[in-house]
Amino acid sequence: MTHLRYFLFILTLCCCRLHLSAENVKLKVLHLTFHAGCAKEIETVAKELSLELTTWNILSLPPCMFDGVAQENALYNIGHERAKRIWALHHDFFNSFDVILTSDTAPLSRIFLQNGWKKPLIIWICNRFDYYDGASLDCNFPDAEYYQLFANACKQPNVSMIGYTAYEHRYAKLKGINTGTRLIKPTGLCTNPRLDSAIPSKIVKSETFFLPPYHNETNFMNASNYYTQLGIKNYCGKYNGPKDLEEFKAIIHLPYAWSNFALFENLHLGIPYLIPSVKFMRTLIRQNNYFMTSDIGAFRLSEWYAAENAPFFIYFDSWQDLALKANTTNFAQQKETLKQLGHKHAQEMLERWKELFDSLTNFNK
Repeated sequence: MTHLRYFLFILTLCCCRLHLSAENVKLKVLHLTFHAGCAKEIETVAKELSLELTTWNILSLPPCMFDGVAQENALYNIGHERAKRIWALHHDFFNSFDVILTSDTAPLSRIFLQNGWKKPLIIWICNRFDYYDGASLDCNFPDAEYYQLFANACKQPNVSMIGYTAYEHRYAKLKGINTGTRLIKPTGLCTNPRLDSAIPSKIVKSETFFLPPYHNETNFMNASNYYTQLGIKNYCGKYNGPKDLEEFKAIIHLPYAWSNFALFENLHLGIPYLIPSVKFMRTLIRQNNYFMTSDIGAFRLSEWYAAENAPFFIYFDSWQDLALKANTTNFAQQKETLKQLGHKHAQEMLERWKELFDSLTNFNK
């Protein structure tokens, strides 16, 4: 009897150790992307959640490594034959992972959807699910087979469709594909160390507004000169990462996309944004050369105008209103509020990633 009890004790102890070992095994995740911001974001998430991550930033791979033939922007166009070649070259490597995650451009998922991938596949849709590069298009893409594969994938239990902004789901529905409603936005967590500043030393950041040097600030209009005439001290030019902007009074931005990583990075650092109101945007986008969608009915799906993000922004209804708010807003107080909101946002997005990866751990069991 004593020996039996001892045997049962040892058996129980071994089972407990096996259980603990299983719990401590990290998910092996392969991330395929074209975007450095996506790569950095998922690296941060993996570190926070203790995932074993390998990243392939496609445009940084050795020439012709990915599909054996093409390189550079042609690789955005994942036609049937390209997906077949990539799978043939790398399927043993792909199969060494527990989870595949694609980001930036969803057509990367075709490599797996077309070739019978049964393990978990996360498709983080960041730039329209059927994105292609027209200037380097060397195949028939997007094609009917791809749309059918994607439609079928929405029903597969091993596939998780994630929008990085709500508009991605709307766009897919406009193409007849229901990708659901699941959202995971960028956390905005900045893990990179502060780099040497690219801002000219003569700029006194605390007295100056920063203007991103994008199309609407430089080609649509010379925003820097115009704001100077309005009495708004500003700088429009290169910068070296989000922490290079931290001491600026605020950012004045003319949105050009549904979302971007810089928004959430700057939010996490507590940097205020002044942007046109929906009313003023309706005026701006009717003018020649303003770069932004004309889908005004969907503005509320963009991160700039989503109801839950309203506390992040100071909206102006005209150029005169911009001048007024630039000179009367308590930006120090706004920064403190934004830091709190940025921290809360980051934790919420990390929790969404955690819930997803936890469910995939169970899937693999």
